[in-house]
Amino acid sequence: MRPPFRSRVRFQIGQKVEVCGKEEGFFGSYYEATIVSCLGNSCYLVQYKNLLSASEPNKPLVEMVKLKDLRPIPLEDLGSHEFIVNQNVDVFANDGWWVGKITSKRGSRYSVYFSSTNEEIVYPSSQIRVHIDWIDGSWVYQDTNQQ
Repeated sequence: MRPPFRSRVRFQIGQKVEVCGKEEGFFGSYYEATIVSCLGNSCYLVQYKNLLSASEPNKPLVEMVKLKDLRPIPLEDLGSHEFIVNQNVDVFANDGWWVGKITSKRGSRYSVYFSSTNEEIVYPSSQIRVHIDWIDGSWVYQDTNQQ
């Protein structure tokens, strides 16, 4: 039996991407970056939009990442969103996007629960986007009322 087909995404120099956080405390978060160079062996050099270099704090962080840790910038719906309780969302906080679940709404602010940290924090709708997964080279929306 053949394994399922997996599309191979090739990123171009200058393309905007998101990089999956892999360090402890950052699992599942995504950080905006730009492809600087293709290094071969499914590796890319990226420059982060919001993360700064530890050795040169006034310069953006540049690092090598593997293809499996990259995804294109999600398609954005620029209209305002009304989110519902139990909907999976991404929240922009601490320089990256973090997956959470809407727990309540108060005006244009939403309480979001993060299972990775067992925290519930209130955010304005401007910092929240619909959660979408990058699976086998395609964007996939998950059921909005997953438990």
